[in-house]
Amino acid sequence: MIRDLAVFTKYEDKYVLMHIADDEVKHLYVYQEPDGLALGTVINCRIDNQIENIDSCFVAYAPKSTGYLDKKYRNGEILPLMLKKEAIDNKKPLFTDVISIEGEYVVVSAGRSFVKVSSKIPAQEKDAYIQAFKEKADREGVGVIIRTAAYTDEDGIDKAKREFDSIVIKLKEIPEKSEHAPQYCTLYSPLPAYISDIMYLIKSGIKEVVTDDPAIYESLHKEYSAVTGPVKLTDRVGIRFYEDKMLELSKLYSFSGRISECLKRKVYLKSGASITIDQTEALTAIDVNTASNAGKTLKNNTFLAVNIEAADEIARQLVLRNIGGMIIIDFINMDLESDYDELKNHLIKVLKSDREYCRFIDFTGLKLCELTRSRRGKSLYQSLRSR
Repeated sequence: MIRDLAVFTKYEDKYVLMHIADDEVKHLYVYQEPDGLALGTVINCRIDNQIENIDSCFVAYAPKSTGYLDKKYRNGEILPLMLKKEAIDNKKPLFTDVISIEGEYVVVSAGRSFVKVSSKIPAQEKDAYIQAFKEKADREGVGVIIRTAAYTDEDGIDKAKREFDSIVIKLKEIPEKSEHAPQYCTLYSPLPAYISDIMYLIKSGIKEVVTDDPAIYESLHKEYSAVTGPVKLTDRVGIRFYEDKMLELSKLYSFSGRISECLKRKVYLKSGASITIDQTEALTAIDVNTASNAGKTLKNNTFLAVNIEAADEIARQLVLRNIGGMIIIDFINMDLESDYDELKNHLIKVLKSDREYCRFIDFTGLKLCELTRSRRGKSLYQSLRSR
């Protein structure tokens, strides 16, 4: 049985980072190029063309490369913009003039003044965290989001304050660099996406990263600059180079079968029930079914148990497929309101382990469950199918 490792290799024409624990895929990340333009990168962009009748414009961020900005500026103006969303299908990448830098403990945004706290921090603790940062945020004229790590880590609040100070310095440097830098110049680069993802997987419990690609292996040994200092993966996790020429690494870990399984529309549960996942541009619809082989044996008092099992799997699938936006779930109908309350509480609990912000909204009058999940990059399907 495979226990807690990450496999990073080139599969077909993509670079794939797969986290496997107890022989099950827990996380799956796909990159066009490992060192491609990362979300959060700040570039000196040129305003290329305003869009008539809409408060937005096109921006040039590299030679022959344009993105979209949902705000108007003068044509030809050069200013620092941050990559907010990467290009998906025919949509151009989205940039913003609100510069934010993400750290491990805080996210700081220039030109704003607010203090927000992660929803995963207990309500009774939130006010203390807000007060710890309110004066600093007002003084610097920045917005702050206090992340969960500030609560869960030992001395997290002190680490968050030190990180805040480091990020504020970097935010002040960006406009200064922009004044003297040419167009297309990168003014701030976050950690490469795959380094951030591996750091997250280290916290999730991986013991080793294995790769058969020399360039990837070399990149995993480099020292990177983060907001609070240098980052070196070899200080945090084992890195192994796979050299068996007789069997490809992707075949050893059954990438083809595992990835196909991750993309299936229907997912079966241990109870015999199943969930069906349909992704559209507007929302994701998930249907929980008793399945033909289970419908005859399930009774009202077991519907709650199946729905809770489905909730656990749905939470896993949202992470695995990187599903964001509006999510509607049609659970098996239950007779008792108390059962819906128990299901709601269980959903809120399992969604707290999500790396992204995922929130339970409500059950509608038709007892459809409404969720929202923040988008970070492309969905798994879009990543694997885009060229």
